[in-house]
Amino acid sequence: MTGNQSNYFKMVNAVVSLFESNPAAWNLIALLVKVMDNLRAIRDAISSTAVKQEANKPSGHTAAKEQARDILENLIYRAVLRIRSYAAIISDEVLSKTVRISHSTLDSMSINDLVTYSRMICDVCSANLDALADYGIDRTFVDELLGATEQAAGLYAHRDVVIDQRMEATSRLQDLFAQARKQLKILDDLVEGYVDDDVFVAEYFNARRIHDLRGRKKSTKAISGETES
Repeated sequence: MTGNQSNYFKMVNAVVSLFESNPAAWNLIALLVKVMDNLRAIRDAISSTAVKQEANKPSGHTAAKEQARDILENLIYRAVLRIRSYAAIISDEVLSKTVRISHSTLDSMSINDLVTYSRMICDVCSANLDALADYGIDRTFVDELLGATEQAAGLYAHRDVVIDQRMEATSRLQDLFAQARKQLKILDDLVEGYVDDDVFVAEYFNARRIHDLRGRKKSTKAISGETES
């Protein structure tokens, strides 16, 4: 949640707690009961959605994927240099073109292109494994490169899921807070118009000390302790 959302949520909790602690002041007023049920459900939904949003922070996943990409790029480039030497020695122009790539070019590739290129390099290594043994490329090296490829691909895919889930939770929170504001505005009028317990009314508007009440009539401001801004 944002700072403003967090403060607003504290106010919603304060309102709900006040009602739950003073049922005699309102629980015979059907309209108030209905609005409070709605507000309580919205409050619970905000709480669970905020937990989901917090659980899907991309920061840790971002660091992991960047590290995995660095490892992959370095392994690819080591393979490229070794295959390039082999291709030059045997004068294989087709193979040479396949590995004619710079580290900066690898660094500028999208993760999908990098993974695709890495898998192609793995295939080249596997197809020329005996010949490349003298160049430091054996089955262990190929397995390491393939493992790094799948690790990077998996981390990027997982991070995308995390970001999508966080965006979904963020959008859901915005909608829930809009619903809460609507219910509280209705509640303002119902409390002022139907509740006879002056102490409860005063405590309610005290709990509601937020910009929502700006513009209400002076009697409400007096009860809530607000001043014109």
